[in-house]
Amino acid sequence: MVRSTLRARATIVTALLGALFAPATKAADMPFPVEAPPPVEEGPVEWGSNWYLRGDLGLARTYPTELNGVALNNSMPNNWTIGLGGGYKFNNWFRTDVTVDYESLYNKNTVRSDVMLPCITGLYQPDPNFNPGVVNATYAACSPFVRNRTESMLVLGNAYIDLGTWYGFTPYVGAGVGLNVLYQRASTQWYMLNGVPYAGTTFTDPRNGAVYMQNWDTKYEGTYLRFAYAFMGGVAYDIDNHWKIDVGYRFANMGRITGVDRYNLPVSRDLISHQVRVGVRYMID
Repeated sequence: MVRSTLRARATIVTALLGALFAPATKAADMPFPVEAPPPVEEGPVEWGSNWYLRGDLGLARTYPTELNGVALNNSMPNNWTIGLGGGYKFNNWFRTDVTVDYESLYNKNTVRSDVMLPCITGLYQPDPNFNPGVVNATYAACSPFVRNRTESMLVLGNAYIDLGTWYGFTPYVGAGVGLNVLYQRASTQWYMLNGVPYAGTTFTDPRNGAVYMQNWDTKYEGTYLRFAYAFMGGVAYDIDNHWKIDVGYRFANMGRITGVDRYNLPVSRDLISHQVRVGVRYMID
């Protein structure tokens, strides 16, 4: 009897324990689906706040001041430039950019009435009996008609040192190297005052019968790549966090250029441009 009672109690306790721990076991097994967390959406990747764009206008004084019949003013300015570029600011002291500048050089179609040179039109013997070896020349006045289109596309890689900022003003110095794409299409044709072209004028040497044909006309045409370099300095002013005004000076050596001077003598020298430039820079965020 006692054993039956104990067996019955043990059965009841086992059933109660099973009832208590069954939900916990099921919960541990987690038979129901678990929702995954929503994916994190990534925003657009920014290009970077240290990149900038720039645009510049400039007044230039170009040398040589006279080439292939075109005479520039020997003062400031005698030419103009326009340019675009883009760069990167590494820190508050150092930045670099690439610039492309167009400069109109010796562009003109005209008659140079202010240039008159004596051109030989004949030879004669003043005293053939006593001095048969002596000859004199006869002359006419000749002026050139000029057709000239000379242009420059200056491509430079530049580096700058910014010298600190005070009240929004940042002075800087810099230097650049690159290439000048020089386009030249220039011709000079000489005419006598009677309107007859000097090219093709012939005369005979009375001493030996030799015939001479005159031709002063010149022509230069082609596109040339020239090594170029520049030094610059100026100051920038912060309008706001994005815009800056830039005022500066640039010395540019744009490589060799060839032609003739007003006396029709060959010229080959460095093309130099002194420039005062005003521009804007836009900082990209």
